[in-house]
Order: sequence, then C-alpha cells, then structure tokens
Amino acid sequence: MCEKCVEIDSKIERYKRLARQMSDKRTLEGIDELIRQHEAEKTALHPKQHE
Repeated sequence: MCEKCVEIDSKIERYKRLARQMSDKRTLEGIDELIRQHEAEKTALHPKQHE
C-alpha cells in the first residue's frame, strides 16, 4: 500500500472512531460523507486495484 493510502486509511479510521462517540444525526451524516470522499480519493489513486 502506498504512503498516501496509509494516510487516507488513517483518516478514515479516525472518522469512524469519532462517529462511534457521536449521536447527532447531522454530524454522523457529515462524517459518513467525509469517509466516502476519502474512499473515493483512494480508489482514484489506484483504480485497477478496486475493480
């Protein structure tokens, strides 16, 4: 895994930990969107690995 992917995975895990501590629906929706954006960024870095 490349260094950028490791960094993205770290951010995703941080958001998931944060989401487990939250109960506000709007906050959780925002966190979910951030996770989706980072997953899309990771897919864009290595498109053939995610097919």
